[in-house]
Amino acid sequence: MVTQLYGLSRATSDLDVLLIAPREQRAPLLELGVQGGALHRRYKIYLDYVAVARVPEDYEERLTEMSPGAYKHLRICALDPYDLALSKLERNIQRDRDDVKHLAHNIPLDLKILKER
Repeated sequence: MVTQLYGLSRATSDLDVLLIAPREQRAPLLELGVQGGALHRRYKIYLDYVAVARVPEDYEERLTEMSPGAYKHLRICALDPYDLALSKLERNIQRDRDDVKHLAHNIPLDLKILKER
């Protein structure tokens, strides 16, 4: 999401995914989207399922839908910049710290909102 929605120019071919689909629909969706699956073979992008993610409370209320109405049975939503920054800081690897730095310079992030979350 940082690359598409927030303008970071780091090449990536995966899309980190938090699934909110009903449990019985998750397996078929993941199978299509995994690395080497049909989605990856056709579009050169794959879903990287995030099994355990630390996201701020009530993040669902702040999701931004990307390309609304583009797909009949799929909604792709992105974390808002504050929730994204906090989830990346939780993991605390260099790539994620660089992403947060990019967000801070380009959004720009309001430190008061960040602290509240």
